[in-house]
Amino acid sequence: MTRRAPLIQILVCVTLAVAIVAADQEKCNKTKCPGPLKYYDLLDCKPVYDKEDDCCATRYNCDHLDGRATDKCYVNGKEYAVGENLKDEDANPCDMACVCRMDYEGHASFSCAVVDCFGPPPKLGCYKRKSPLRCCDGEEICPENPEDRATCVVDGKTYKDGEYFTVEDEPDTTCICQPGYEGKNVEPFCAKPKRPYCSPDFRDAYSVRQHCAPVYYSNQSPQTDCNLSTRCQNANDTVIHNGDNLKSAETSDEKNVCLFGDMKMHLGDELNQATDYNSVCVKCVCEVPPTVTCQRLPDEECDVTKHPPFNN
Repeated sequence: MTRRAPLIQILVCVTLAVAIVAADQEKCNKTKCPGPLKYYDLLDCKPVYDKEDDCCATRYNCDHLDGRATDKCYVNGKEYAVGENLKDEDANPCDMACVCRMDYEGHASFSCAVVDCFGPPPKLGCYKRKSPLRCCDGEEICPENPEDRATCVVDGKTYKDGEYFTVEDEPDTTCICQPGYEGKNVEPFCAKPKRPYCSPDFRDAYSVRQHCAPVYYSNQSPQTDCNLSTRCQNANDTVIHNGDNLKSAETSDEKNVCLFGDMKMHLGDELNQATDYNSVCVKCVCEVPPTVTCQRLPDEECDVTKHPPFNN
């Protein structure tokens, strides 16, 4: 009995250690971490942590972007030459006639045809059968009896034929309920995008190369949502230093700075607002380098119609 006691104690300690690690992992909710995390993920920037077991990164390594040529387009880690068409293997359903082209600023990015999916609404009692493999709605279905419309049960919820649904374990998968669905999230019921839908450098490589900042609406999450616009440097922009940043700026690690155009911002620094139309009621802070986090203020905090005259 006395020889087994140490072994039992070791097993108990190991069990407790595993339980503590598991609890720590459960507590690590990266959606609560600061910074434009979705933006970093789409650009394939790598998180850098102070400690190996930290939940939130202190900065991201985006150095691979510096080696990209301005006369090339990039998607899915592949390089396209100017004039080259986007390959089917990298194209989503609505990526029509996409070609790598040079913009007016001398930067290459993809230019695609405008897709118009406008059509008359379905007739009363009918619906359009969508597909994750098509850009626009498909045929119009008019069942004789509404109860004849096929349904799909996913994660305890019921969807009707033609309706989108999401899968908890596969958030990047686009699914649409169709007849014959048996719980397998495969084509033609479900499809994963061949490229991220909101790749920052797909159509606007200039903003990435010029260190512009992604801008989010007040109700968006920079951690999980796609930015819908960007703020680039203009002649009226200045940095507002907060706290002791002025004292620590000279000794801080140059990798722990945010880049905004040709300006450098240290942690906690902000940009002044209302320097042009894209910065009215937009708060921009250096939270997690090297990209500034910009978010529109709620309407109750800032009236976008009231701004100083712009000199640009």
